[in-house]
This record gives sequence, C-alpha cells and structure tokens, in this order.
Amino acid sequence: MDWSILPPELLHLISTKFSSISDLIHFRAVCNTWRASASVSHLPPQIPCFLLDTKPGATSLNLYSLTSGKTHTVSVPACRDLTVMDSSNGYLLMRHLTNPDLSLLNPVTNSKVSLPFLPCMASQLVWASLDPVQAEDYAVCLLGIVYTPAPRKFSAFLQPGEVKWTILNKGSNLCCYYKGMYIHVNKISNSLEIYDVATQTLREGPVSPTPGLSYLVVSAGQVIGVLKYDNTRVPVHRCQFEIYRLEFGTDEKRPSWVKISNIGDQILFLNLVNGFSITASCFEGFRGNFIYFLKLTRNGFDNRIWHVPARYDIEAGTGEVLPFPPVTEYGMWFLPSLRYA
Repeated sequence: MDWSILPPELLHLISTKFSSISDLIHFRAVCNTWRASASVSHLPPQIPCFLLDTKPGATSLNLYSLTSGKTHTVSVPACRDLTVMDSSNGYLLMRHLTNPDLSLLNPVTNSKVSLPFLPCMASQLVWASLDPVQAEDYAVCLLGIVYTPAPRKFSAFLQPGEVKWTILNKGSNLCCYYKGMYIHVNKISNSLEIYDVATQTLREGPVSPTPGLSYLVVSAGQVIGVLKYDNTRVPVHRCQFEIYRLEFGTDEKRPSWVKISNIGDQILFLNLVNGFSITASCFEGFRGNFIYFLKLTRNGFDNRIWHVPARYDIEAGTGEVLPFPPVTEYGMWFLPSLRYA
C-alpha cells in the first residue's frame, strides 16, 4: 500500500493524537504529504521531558521521555558556543560562552531567535511566548543580575515588536508571569509585588503565606505558591510540599493566600527555581495531583550536591525517585514544541 495517498483529513486526525513529540517528528518525516497534514499550528498538548545535564557548547542535547522511558539525543548545531540558562514554553534561554549575547532556542526544530543586548548576566527565563508564524513577534520576561559593586537583581521585559528591553530595578528568583503581570516576592518585606508590564505600574500584594516560599507557578489559570521541605539529609519519601492559591481580591477585598490540599487534574513540574503545570487528563496514563521535582542529594564520592528527578503524590503525601540518571546542576524539566518547524 502507498501510505502517501492516505486522505489528508485522516492524516491530520492521526497527527492530533500524538502526545509524544518524538512520535510527531517521526510522523512528519515520512513524506511531504504527511508533513503537510500535521500542522504545527494545532499541536496536541505535549508531555514534558527531562533535559539531562548539558556541557556548555555541546551541539547535542539528551532528552529523557516520560512516555517511552528512553533518552533521545537531539542534534542541535545552533547550540555551538552557547550554554543553556533556563527554559520556558518550548524554548531554551541560551547565553554565548565568550560574549553577553542572549538568544531563545527551540532544540526540537533547531530554530533560534536573537534577543536584544542586555548588559548583565541573565540568570532566569521567567516567561517566553513566540508566535509560531512570525519569528519577530515574541514577548520575553527575564531575571538578570549585575555585579556593580554588589550583586543586584533586576527584571527585563520585551513586548511584541520591541527592540529594547524595559527594565524594572526589582526582582527575585521567586517569580512568575501571569496575564501581563510580573509577580515576584520581595525578599526584604516577604510580600508580593505585582508589576503590570503594559502600564509599567507596580503595586504591593499580600505577604507570603509562609516564610521560605519556594516557587510561584501558574497552574490552570491561577497563581499558586509552593513550599518545598527538602535538603540533602531528607530521604525522598519524607519530602513534603505545602500549596497556596493566590486570590487577587476585588475593590472591596485585598489579595490574599488560601492554603489548598490538592491541585486536582494538574501536574506541577518544578525545576530549581521555577516551574510550570500541565493537565493530566490530556495524556493517557498520567494522573493529576502530582508534583515532579528535583530532589536534593549528595554525591558520596566527591560530596557534590546532585539534583535527582523525583515525583511527589500530593494525596498520599510521599515521594519517589524516578528511574533515570541523576543530574548535577543543569538538568531541567522541559516542555517540547514544534514551533518554527
């Protein structure tokens, strides 16, 4: 049978069923007809994978698939002379090894967008949104740091069509981007600060629900705060999490935090300082109310700290290590995308 003559509408229907990015890539590689039928503008939701430890300047990346249980090596020539800093929405924040140039890279499609010059060490990609058709239509939120004379963090924003960063001389690793608002915790006052990127106005939010809040994450259209109890001496089954939902309030009621006991059909994926959320019911074989995180442990040979991928069952209140290799400091959960394919 000549598989290339299958009806395009049938091929398109099949392509919408793939939750594994590798299956979709293989499908599109069969022939031009199959590739044209699998539109990248209507991609099915993707299951996150884990980007294993990557050496600076390496031109290949190793991605561990939660669905297949296998590690896939992806050739990314555009990574040459670059190092991975962070990730958001299918893109990696890359910094050049010998100069301050920054870029966004899709490792699946090997497409890269150069970012305007930013005179600092960019340390965290808070959020990125790129149009799948027009490469110049993107919005970015970064957390940067300068060392003159003492370390100082700030936030930088790019709106679609802009060629120069908007700078906010405030910022912390505990932050997220939500509906045009940059939200971060002021480490001195322990309260939220909410910055409207469009109007460039700043207002104060509620005090953190508990000292030492670990993450701010956007999940199912809400902002949640996560407190992680973990150190190198705590076994994985004794790791604990507390979760709070941010209530933005009304004209008559101030914003506040509400402690919640579950996250329903959501799964959180937490990296070292940031995270994201997916809906479990979109994927066969996955259940909601789980947290995938990086467990702190210590290497017995040289006493270095490792970050081991693990999973926490919120309902049962216990965690377990996932069955793939530990990482040192550069591994991260990554949500793959075929944009710009």
